Amino acid sequence: MEIVVFAEQFRNGSWDVWEYECNAIEAKALVDSAVAKATDREIGASPMHEDLLASARCLFDVARGTSAIPRNGDTRVYCVCVDKLVIGVYEKIRQYSQSLTETREFVEAGMQMSA
Repeated sequence: MEIVVFAEQFRNGSWDVWEYECNAIEAKALVDSAVAKATDREIGASPMHEDLLASARCLFDVARGTSAIPRNGDTRVYCVCVDKLVIGVYEKIRQYSQSLTETREFVEAGMQMSA
């Protein structure tokens, strides 16, 4: 099972995108946590999407500062991809996608100028 976590991470005075691919041990821990959350809700229940996102937040969110004064390393998970399933906060995923598009367009424009 492939699990990729997307988050905002505070570095050098600003929030930036942080992307992390879980190894097999981390992926199992995340799924086990989601199963535990589902079982807390109802015995024998299967994990729901929100259980997987909440588990990713439990494992990867970091708070060294406060919301008003973040510190380097603060991390806020907004998306988890399980195999080909994307689970997350729509607005943050849209912003990430838009920044990738802008970066690609910038690189393509630079390549055209140098040609």
